[in-house]
Amino acid sequence: MTRNINFDMQAAWLRRFKADVESNMKAFAARLKEAMPELVTVHETRGFFSGAAKTTGVTVELGENKYTLAISDGRLKATVAMVVRGIALNTKNIDPSEWFVRLAEETKKASEHAQALSRSLADFMAG
Repeated sequence: MTRNINFDMQAAWLRRFKADVESNMKAFAARLKEAMPELVTVHETRGFFSGAAKTTGVTVELGENKYTLAISDGRLKATVAMVVRGIALNTKNIDPSEWFVRLAEETKKASEHAQALSRSLADFMAG
């Protein structure tokens, strides 16, 4: 049941995201950058005469994976690359909805790991 609710919620969010790709990409990238500044790169372009930057994509580096979501010809393009020692060994184009699911799972794992490490350090410091 929870899986269906998550799927429905993600599908609705993706439909909304696609309705206004540019402004939603900017908001999504900003939120990711705020939450994980050292792991997120926001991709922007500037027009020659334009002062305002246009957000064109976002990359999140988690563990051995690099998740990239970009706007290409007005559509979302999603990739996941396996990176070892800074070199992308394998890059796969995937459906944006799958990209969101994978990123959510990976961030959940990273969060759980960070919480466990924090508890461990607190226990150690407490003596």
